[in-house]
Amino acid sequence: MSHQITLNSWFGTDPHLAADKMARVFRISLAQGKTVLEQLQDGRDWRFARKISDQQAGPAAAYLQGLGFQVDLKSLSTVDDVALDAAPGKEEEADGAEETNSTPGMKFAFLGKGGELFSLLASNWLKTVFTFGIYHFWAKTMARNYMWSNTTFAGDNFSYHGTGKELFRGFLKILPIIIGFIALVTGVQLYGGAWGEVVASLSQFLFIALIPLLMVKAWRYRLSRTAWRGIRFSFRGNGKEATMLYLKGMLLTALTLGLYWPYFKMQSEEFWRENSYFGNFQGQFKGEGKEIFGKYVLALFLTVITAGIYWVWFNAYLKRYIWANTKFGDATFRFTATGGEWFILNLGNLLLLLFTLGMGYSWVTVRNQKFFTEHLTLEGDVDLDSVIQEMQQSDALGEEALDAFDVPVDIG
Repeated sequence: MSHQITLNSWFGTDPHLAADKMARVFRISLAQGKTVLEQLQDGRDWRFARKISDQQAGPAAAYLQGLGFQVDLKSLSTVDDVALDAAPGKEEEADGAEETNSTPGMKFAFLGKGGELFSLLASNWLKTVFTFGIYHFWAKTMARNYMWSNTTFAGDNFSYHGTGKELFRGFLKILPIIIGFIALVTGVQLYGGAWGEVVASLSQFLFIALIPLLMVKAWRYRLSRTAWRGIRFSFRGNGKEATMLYLKGMLLTALTLGLYWPYFKMQSEEFWRENSYFGNFQGQFKGEGKEIFGKYVLALFLTVITAGIYWVWFNAYLKRYIWANTKFGDATFRFTATGGEWFILNLGNLLLLLFTLGMGYSWVTVRNQKFFTEHLTLEGDVDLDSVIQEMQQSDALGEEALDAFDVPVDIG
């Protein structure tokens, strides 16, 4: 079954924003969107000339209502479908669809400013100090919300829906485990003699083995609280699979003196990216370790003789390769940053931190995010309007466990 969608009126506050977003939903030009909005403000209904699927109808109506539109959805019978397909004006409606979601080269952007982030972080730091660290969880959420809401794709902002309460609750869950683990290791070391030292050493390997599991839980939480156009992301990877992947990869990398690393890297990227979803759309990754092995070996040699500098160029190549092999629907990501550009960025960041005695951290964060988004695009044909929301349950336990041990959670 399909639906006919009609807009009856508009009660929003920002007509330009409403016209722009409505135009994107219906795949019409911005000029047409403004005309439709004027028509609604004059008290005249506007009916979309094409039918939409049953799966698209609900999310589309909810999104438009959030923009201030009064929406009417009418279910169509098979006869209605045929009549609508043959209705005049359908092709004229489609002719204006220049700005579509399937246009190649959909761009990311970051709109945040260093001064704004500095004010936010400074305020959060003071509140954290005066609350003896308890406000840390709310501060972390506010900072993340700022970064997400100022990052855009195809003209629309991302949004973050995590809360400080969730992070605090996750911390309270993991705190007894952390204290118990530390107390056990300390007790065994103090009173276990020679065997105690052995057991204490083995317990460190046990924690290392748990990190991939915690990374899965943390990434699942992070993605489940991230949305674009009201549709949530999710991560559906298995903690056991991640643990086996990382233990095998680290072991073989050590046994081969680092030569297995390209294969381990590509396997881990495949795990994280192919288990990441936007609604019902699954990420795809086709990179292979053998394709970067030669450049990796050369990079090891050149990095040594350049005192580490050449690794920046290899890292830029690696990022370009990884994104070029990441697909979303029938579209592929493209990352264009070169080693020289990355070197200049890092050099500028280092000088900024040195001359400000670390106070320039906010500006460094903004510079990095702008650099990343300015060089990343999604190219190809992908119908973002067909994405369906699929909610996944998650909590903040893994994220706070990693945070407590100062283990980074950013994947890829």
